[in-house]
Amino acid sequence: MSHEWIIALSSFLTCVAVLPIVKYLATRWHVHDMPGHLKIHSVPIPRLGGIAIAAGLAAGLLSVESSLQNHGWIICAAIFVVWSAGLLDDLFNLSPQSRLVAQVIAGLLVSATPWGLHIFGVWALNAVATCLFVVVFVNSFNFLDGSDGVAGGVAGLVALGYAILYGAHVANLGAAIAWSLLSVSIGFLIFNFPPAKIFMGDSGSTLLGFLVAFLGLDFYRSHYAIGTHFLLPVVFAGLPLMDFLLAVLRRLRKRVSPFSGDRQHFYDLLLQKGWTARPVAVGAYAVTGTLLVTGWFYDQWTSVISLTMLCVTVGYLLFTAIRLGSLR
Repeated sequence: MSHEWIIALSSFLTCVAVLPIVKYLATRWHVHDMPGHLKIHSVPIPRLGGIAIAAGLAAGLLSVESSLQNHGWIICAAIFVVWSAGLLDDLFNLSPQSRLVAQVIAGLLVSATPWGLHIFGVWALNAVATCLFVVVFVNSFNFLDGSDGVAGGVAGLVALGYAILYGAHVANLGAAIAWSLLSVSIGFLIFNFPPAKIFMGDSGSTLLGFLVAFLGLDFYRSHYAIGTHFLLPVVFAGLPLMDFLLAVLRRLRKRVSPFSGDRQHFYDLLLQKGWTARPVAVGAYAVTGTLLVTGWFYDQWTSVISLTMLCVTVGYLLFTAIRLGSLR
């Protein structure tokens, strides 16, 4: 059996095996995501699914001997920092500032490895850029996790995009994470596709965001001339990044904290227009699939045609989001 299938099966089976246990314990301990004015569900839902996602990721990485070598253990430490802060938030409702500090610490850990961004000639500036990259991706997926099946499905598709780019190079830590992320996303969707039986919580959504950020940084690491390829990670995660950007702009216009919640994310607006959760999730998958194809074209044929295709696709999505009311 090839390495990618070992990673995929280990991650998938572990996630699926742990999820019912987590659901039972969360229900017994009354750790629920309660209904509220910022929620779309009307009954309490267990919200510790991020534990099963982390367990599946750990199983996949441990099946690859090289995952903790060559600074890999530092990346695993950064993963743990982000995940544990999310778990503490699920259990005790941490402040946004506390979670942000954890994300910055994770970014600093990444910047101390070969996966940190190398844009400037000064390490401190590169560290700031890496932290900003990590924080934006982490919070983009945290914001995305507001409708059943959306965050897990989008993260799984992004992971599939990278897994295809890696091909058979599974000795790479990035490839191992791509296959593991794809598998835990599929496993989690068995329980989270509408109607959701369990939520991933912040421990899940922030973990997904960090893993997607790392895959982007690993892509940059393998393409030494970042200037010719810098758009691909942004395009692959274009849906959550665009939703995050519009949310921040919208909240700044209202003169409130960018981390204050509202009901004007794209999935909220679609639900308000009468869509149900399943079409919203499938629509998010279709948009992400389109962005993956666009990103592949741009990466393989960096030409006027592929760049035009990219601009038209992103421009249309941005126009549609604004027309829906994302900036109101």
